[in-house]
Amino acid sequence: MSMKAFAAACVGMTSGMLWRGMATNQPSEPVDCATLTKKDMPEPPLVPTEFRKLTLLNVYNESPDSKVMRFAFPDGNQDCPGELTHCFALRFIDKDGKEVIRPYTPISRLHNKGYVEFLVKNYKDSKMGTHLFNLKLGDTIEMKGPFPKFVYKSGQYKYYGMLAAGSGITPMFQFLREMLKDKAQPEVSLIYANRRKEDVLLGNELNALMEVHRHFSPYYVLSDPPQSWMGGIGHVSKEMMKAFLPPPSKGHEVMIMVCGPPRFMEAISGDKNFTTTPPSQGDLKGLLKELGYSSNQVFKF
Repeated sequence: MSMKAFAAACVGMTSGMLWRGMATNQPSEPVDCATLTKKDMPEPPLVPTEFRKLTLLNVYNESPDSKVMRFAFPDGNQDCPGELTHCFALRFIDKDGKEVIRPYTPISRLHNKGYVEFLVKNYKDSKMGTHLFNLKLGDTIEMKGPFPKFVYKSGQYKYYGMLAAGSGITPMFQFLREMLKDKAQPEVSLIYANRRKEDVLLGNELNALMEVHRHFSPYYVLSDPPQSWMGGIGHVSKEMMKAFLPPPSKGHEVMIMVCGPPRFMEAISGDKNFTTTPPSQGDLKGLLKELGYSSNQVFKF
């Protein structure tokens, strides 16, 4: 069985954990932008310099503790600003009057018109996750951005390896959906870890990408798998990484991306340095360092 067929067999899925410090009207029908003058073009719905309120337009469950939430722009002709892996800061004021800010990477398409969409996992003790889960249609959330993360350049790397856990799949998914269409066609592998099969997020979408793009290979890992599970079992290990990731010996042709909860980050790559604003990459640690990867071959979301 090929790697792709194996990966697909692993998941019959139904269908931002990035920075620990950090009834409504439908959008109007889009118009032909070619007929608009620069003066007529709507201003960006979001900017990095100030928080603006967006209204919850739609929401649906992605997993038992994850939701996809769509927030409407004031004008349905407004494009979502930002490029690949750019994130937005969401803010609310808690019951004690304290500001709670967290970043999320959209899963909606680049420059999508009329709305932006996020996949939100409600982790235990997550103030922002709990707040977002309690929003009703028509409620608002404050938001600003975009803020850049990884800067993608076509042809810069021949091999990409991705390691994700839980909602850490969100920046990977946005990146994959756009980058896999690049004519350069770099080889891309993904190791995606979760506890249970029902916790796997965007599984159908990832498998659909695999079916279309032969240079993309996902591998799913569960720490509490069902009896019939054919994928990885336990936690992400050196052996899995050796089998599915491009080796460090490929040098400057390789880029490894990592995103997940703090314990996952510490085990795989070491977490980011949150004493700086914005957080810096921090020292490379964990399994990636033990396997011989260098810091310039690894990017932490």
